[in-house]
Amino acid sequence: MSITGSLTDFSLPEIFQFIEKGHKTGLLTLRTLPDSHSPSSVHYLWMNQGRIVAAANQLNEQGLISLINQYQWVSQRVVTKLAQFCPSSKPLGLYLRSQGALQVEHLEHLFQVQVVKQLCAIFELKDAHFIFEQNVPLPTKEMTGLSVSTTILVLVLQKLVVLKKMFELKSFQIETSHFRRQTDNFCEQLELILDIAFFHSLKISLFDTDNSLTKLYQVLDLSERPYDLPKSLRPQTLYCTSQ
Repeated sequence: MSITGSLTDFSLPEIFQFIEKGHKTGLLTLRTLPDSHSPSSVHYLWMNQGRIVAAANQLNEQGLISLINQYQWVSQRVVTKLAQFCPSSKPLGLYLRSQGALQVEHLEHLFQVQVVKQLCAIFELKDAHFIFEQNVPLPTKEMTGLSVSTTILVLVLQKLVVLKKMFELKSFQIETSHFRRQTDNFCEQLELILDIAFFHSLKISLFDTDNSLTKLYQVLDLSERPYDLPKSLRPQTLYCTSQ
């Protein structure tokens, strides 16, 4: 059984509410419409019993592996080798943890970035076609082993609305040793800030149910905290310039 429609007919919160109330398991796919002014894109959200367990923009089961390889926690060769031995029934993230390759905090950060990256991109869409297919096999190679309720996803969407307004009040620049440019891509800015928070050992999560402005300002304040990310993330400093 599948359910289809567009975001002009059903909002994301309504779709998430339907999935959670029915404790649905399956794959939610959102795709930009052919005549949409937004760039062509597709986003996949996997649900298990009404909770999101993975997110990606491809179906090749390489998204989580690619994300892990952006960081320097474990070598790419080790990740590739362990992924080959990972049982098909076990989430890759949990298997890597059981083998000592990743820690709990790594999985938490990976899961947040994985989900927020896709959710933010969907949030930016003016319209999109969606289809929810039930009982689709879960992609264990894309799964950290963590999950969050779709009620929390609705809270994240609310936070994105406020955060984007905050971001629009300031201009941001990314400076690297190779180039300097202005960026107005809200999702890229947000992803970078989540990385900065993690590498500063700050416990900031958009999944936190505390929706206060104080918490959201803490997220925004990180844009003014320079930090050289690991080389594999291309060292860069994010800072705010007054208008």
